[in-house]
Order: sequence, then C-alpha cells, then structure tokens
Amino acid sequence: MSENRTIIVQDKTFETIRSAVNKMVDLIRPTLGPAGNKVIISKMLYKMVVDDGVQIARDFELEDPAENAVVNVVRETAIKTNDRVGDGTTGSLIILQAIVNEVARYSKRDGRRISAELLRGLGEVKEQLLKQKKDIKTREDLKKVALVAFDNEAIADMIAGIYEKVGKDGVVTIDKSPTLETYVEMSDGVRIERGYISPYMVNNPERMESVIEKPHFLLTDYRLTENADLFPIINKMAAAGKRGLVVVAENVEQHALATLVINLPNVLNPETRKPGTFPSVAINLPNVDGRKVLLEDLALLTGAKVFSSEKGDKLESAEIADLGRAERFISRREESVIVGPKGSKAAVSRAVKQLKFAILEEKNEKQRKDLSHRLGRFTNSIATIKVGAPTENEQKALKYKVEDAVNAVKVAYQGGVVCGAGVALAGVKTSSPILNEALKYPSRQLHENMGTDLVDRKPGWVKNVVTGESGPFFDVGVMDPLDVVVAGVESAVSIATILLTSSGIIVETKKKPRSVEEQEE
Repeated sequence: MSENRTIIVQDKTFETIRSAVNKMVDLIRPTLGPAGNKVIISKMLYKMVVDDGVQIARDFELEDPAENAVVNVVRETAIKTNDRVGDGTTGSLIILQAIVNEVARYSKRDGRRISAELLRGLGEVKEQLLKQKKDIKTREDLKKVALVAFDNEAIADMIAGIYEKVGKDGVVTIDKSPTLETYVEMSDGVRIERGYISPYMVNNPERMESVIEKPHFLLTDYRLTENADLFPIINKMAAAGKRGLVVVAENVEQHALATLVINLPNVLNPETRKPGTFPSVAINLPNVDGRKVLLEDLALLTGAKVFSSEKGDKLESAEIADLGRAERFISRREESVIVGPKGSKAAVSRAVKQLKFAILEEKNEKQRKDLSHRLGRFTNSIATIKVGAPTENEQKALKYKVEDAVNAVKVAYQGGVVCGAGVALAGVKTSSPILNEALKYPSRQLHENMGTDLVDRKPGWVKNVVTGESGPFFDVGVMDPLDVVVAGVESAVSIATILLTSSGIIVETKKKPRSVEEQEE
C-alpha cells in the first residue's frame, strides 16, 4: 500500500496562489461573452465541449497538490455563486485574477489591510450599481436579457414567453429532448426551499443535481435515525419492482441516512463490492412557519399519506399505496422541484377554491399572506424546456447555454438590470485602487474575445457586439442582471480576502509508489 505524504508550503504561498489562479482563469476567460470560444472536457464518466465557466471550474484540476488546493478553494466559492444567481462565474473569476495580479505588483503585501480595502470598495460598488438599476417589465425586455446570455433568437423568445406566463417566481427546468427539436412543456409543480441532505445522492454530477424519474414520496414529520425507519418500505418497493424514493422528513441521519446512501446506484457497497440498485433522495423540511401545513399540502398534491408523530403513525407499517407520486423530482443544493404531482385533481381543485375564499374573508394581513403563499403551491406551473440537438455533445453544450439564459432572465426579472458587457463595472469608482483596476478587466476581456469596441463614441452609448447596434444600454439590449453582477464582485472579493490572508498551505496527497529501480537503490 502506498503511504500518504503531507506537503507544506509557507515561503512561497502567494506565488503558489497566483500561479494556480492564473492557470485556472486563463483557461476560462476566453469563454466570456458571445464569442463562442469553448473548452473540451474529457473525464472518465463523461465528455463534453462547453463554454460554461462554472462547468469548466468544476472539472479543472492541477497536477501540483498545493496549487490544486488553491483551485479547490476558488471552485467551491465560484460554484456557490452560481447556485445563488445561476450565472456570473466567469466574470467573477476574471475579477479575482485581476485582484491577485494587481496585488502582485506590491513589494510588500499586507493581506489584512488589502482585504479591508477590498471589502470597503465592495460596499461602494453595490451602492453605485443600485443607482443605475432599471426594472424589467415587458416580454421584449425579457427577450433582450435572454439574448445577452445566449445569442439565439428563437430560444430567447421562447424563454421570454415562458416567464411572461409563469411570472417572476415561476419555476423553469431544463431537460433533454427525445427529438432534435427544442420545445417547452408546461406542467403542474411545486418548489421546495430545501436541497438534498447528502452529496452522495447526486446522480447528475455535471449539474450537481439529483433527478428521480417517476418518484414515490414518503412524507413524515419524524426524525429518521434507524435502519428500521426505511428498510420496510424500501423492501416492499423492491419486491414490487419499483424504484425511486423521495423522503421528506424532519431530518434523515445516522443509520437511516446510511441505508439510503449504501443502496444508491452510484455508491459502491463496501461489503458486496457492488453498486446499489435503489435510487433515492432525502430532503429536510424547510425551516419555516407552517411546516405541518406544508406537509399536508405536499400530501394533497402528490397523493401521499403524512406519517405524523402526533397521530402516532408507524413508519414500519407504510405501504406503497401510502406513497405520493409525480412525474419527476429534481433536487439541488438549496432547492427541490416536484414536477407533475399525481394527487387527486378534484381534491386539489377543492383546496384552491377554499383557499381563494379564505383569502377574501381573512382580515389579518399576515394570515392572508400565508394563505396566498399556500395557494401558490397549488396553482404553480412549471415550464420544462426540452433541449434537442443532433449529437450528445451539442445537446450538453446547448443545455448549459439555455440554463444560463433562463437563470439570467429570472434574476433580471426579479432584481432589475444594469449596463452589461462589463461596462457598468468599468465605470465604478471606489476608494480601493486595486478593486477599481480589477473591475475593468471583464470589459477588457470581452473586447479581446470579440475583437471589437464595446463603448460607442457618443457619451452614455454602448455597442451591442452581436447586432452591431449602438445606443443606451437598455434600448440595444446590452444588460446584465444586477444581482448577478453584484454576486460576481462579492464572490471575487470573498475569495481574494481568503487567499490574500493565507500564510501557508498544508495538503495531504497519496505518495507515488517507487519504481523497481528506485527500490533497488
């Protein structure tokens, strides 16, 4: 057996950080904007050609263990930014790289002082961008935002039409099309503000999602800790040839969680040395008021029974008939979506009528708001964009572009937009010289990628590099969601402050086995 070895870097910590950041971002930054530059990714489990910054960041690794430790820090924060607003990773990494390279110019680097300067500048960035914000109101505005994220007229119009139907808080998911065409399917559904409990449950590692087709739902307010809490229903489902269990509970932990994980198809059982055969995912109940009401609503929507501690229900007595059903379940880090719940339509219709009447009669503002929130669960529509393409690689690349456009439109619709193409950031002036210079780099990179000027000679005008039009940013569609731009700067500053105040790196790695010649020596 090969032994582990520990690598400690102290004297050249900053040089190691700078080298790792530059290697990572140099690969990603040519993909910024509509130039169409792509990166080929070839892994053991999948291969793809993408221009999606967060996907490249997920798969990026360096051979040097110390540099790769830096990459892991950068990657984690970048992915969290993408999870939060769905876009902006590439611009954020470009700003981070610029900050690190600006700091490298200093002969003496006081990480604590520089971090305080960057954080102060970040607050000033937010204030100035907020003053520039414009709200999105029309379908044409939505289409302009989609076109910035993905230069495809038909898909941009499709996404604009979807959000015009489902509204600012509507749920839009992406799936593969069984044909070469890209189209939209509308279905009932509901969003839950909780994601999967364990990352082992992820069965789509490219997007860090757990997707269960035709799932069965076990709903309970119990805290599940023992094998016996889940084994009986799993065995009954397996005996009936049924797969795919979604557990919504107070919590799933200890032996109960291990029972689910060890039976997952992507997990190798340490005893049998074979992968499991039972796909499942578990989520905790959201930490909100009215959790019992939420369980009852989910039960009505999916046709499930709620196993309640107050009623003394026994989980070991659960039958397949007690489980809810749906077309699909998608669980991410921080949210889950039930698509096409299979509960009684008549029962759901009655609940909707009762809630509408109760809202009209209710005098208390808070109670009326709670009732309206419940009504939204029963009347939500979910749009699924089915993405089609001639080859699997094209389909994957197209899915990422469509997903970026969907996320951009949603965030822009909810929080407004500012001038895009890095122009808004380039015009910000803060008390931090380092940050001021770094904020110019996304615009410079986009100009380099496209080979054209972004700013028109006329004051206040910008150029749309795709259409060739010039004018005010909102009129010509050169815009970015405010929340994405702010999150990108926040992410860059957050990572920078961590890296710039790091005085050493300790990383454990596998020791390479010696060759026969080395052993003989």
